[in-house]
Amino acid sequence: MKSLIKIYTLIGIVFILSIHQIHAQLTGNSSDENKSFNNLEEALKNPKDVYRLDLSNQNLKTLSDVIWEKFENLEYLSLRNDHLKEIPSGIGNLTSLKTLDLSNNDFTLLPESFSNLENLVEIYLNDEKKIDINQSLGAIKDLPNLKILHLENDNLSALSDGIWKNFENLEYLSLRNDHLKEIPSGIGNLTNLKILDLSNNDFKVLPQSFSRLENLNEIYLNDEKKIDLNQSLSAIKDLPNLKILHLENDKLKNIPISLLQLTQLEKLYLNNNNFNEVPIELEKLKNLQYIDFHNNRLKPNNQEFQLPNQGSGVKISF
Repeated sequence: MKSLIKIYTLIGIVFILSIHQIHAQLTGNSSDENKSFNNLEEALKNPKDVYRLDLSNQNLKTLSDVIWEKFENLEYLSLRNDHLKEIPSGIGNLTSLKTLDLSNNDFTLLPESFSNLENLVEIYLNDEKKIDINQSLGAIKDLPNLKILHLENDNLSALSDGIWKNFENLEYLSLRNDHLKEIPSGIGNLTNLKILDLSNNDFKVLPQSFSRLENLNEIYLNDEKKIDLNQSLSAIKDLPNLKILHLENDKLKNIPISLLQLTQLEKLYLNNNNFNEVPIELEKLKNLQYIDFHNNRLKPNNQEFQLPNQGSGVKISF
C-alpha cells in the first residue's frame, strides 16, 4: 500500500511539472525569464539575467546611451514618467525587447535606431506633449512584429495620412483623448486591425476607408461630442467581424438609424447616455447578445429583456 501511495505521489509530481513546462512554452516565460528589476545599478550587475526593467517614476531626465547593448535578453522596459528630454538611441540595441513604455516624458523624437527593434510587439507613447508624432512614427513604421500602439492623451490635433500603410501588422490602436479634428483615412489600410479606440476626440465623421477594416472586431466611439454617428456608422456597417461597439457618454437619446444596419453586432455599450427606455428597434440586430445601459434614465427590474422577434433574450445591464 505504501509503495502504491509513493507511485501515485510520483505520478502527481510529474504531472504538475509537465503542466508548468507546457505553460512556460505557451507564454514564452520560464522562472528565469521573469527576473524583474527596478534599479538600474542592480540590473547592470548581471544584465544578461534581466528580462524586465521598470525604471518608471524615477525622474531620470537623462540616461546613458551605451549601456543598453548589455541587456541582450531584455523583453520589457518602462521609462514612464521619467521626464526624459531625449530617448537614448542605444535602446535600439535591445533586439529581444517586446514591450516598451515611454509614456509621459519630455522628448521630441524617437531615435532612428528604433527601426532595429525587430521583436517589439507593443509600445506606449501616451501623454507626450512635445513629441513630433509623425516623425517618431517613421522610426517604428516598418517593425515586423509591432501589433499594439498606444497614442493616448497626446493632444495631437492632426496625424499624417500616408504613414499608416506601413503599419500593416497592427492589431490594436488607441488614439484616445487626442483632440483629433479628423481621423486619417490611411487608418483604413490597417487590414489586420482588431481593436480601435477613438474615444474623446473632436472629429465629425469616420472616413469611408474604414470599410476596408475587414478584421476589426471592436471599436470605441465614446465621449464624441461632435460626431455625426449616422454617417460614421455607415462607414463600418458592412465589416464582417465587427462584433463589439462602444457608444458610451455620447448624449444619445435615440438609436442612430445606421446603427440598425450593423446586424453582425453581438455586444453594444450604450452606458452613460440619455435613454428613457430600451429602444424596441434594436430587435433588428439579430445577433445581439448583450447591451449595457448603465447610467441612463431607465431602470427596469428585469435583467433579461425579451426584444420582439428575437430568438432568445438579450442580456441587458442597467
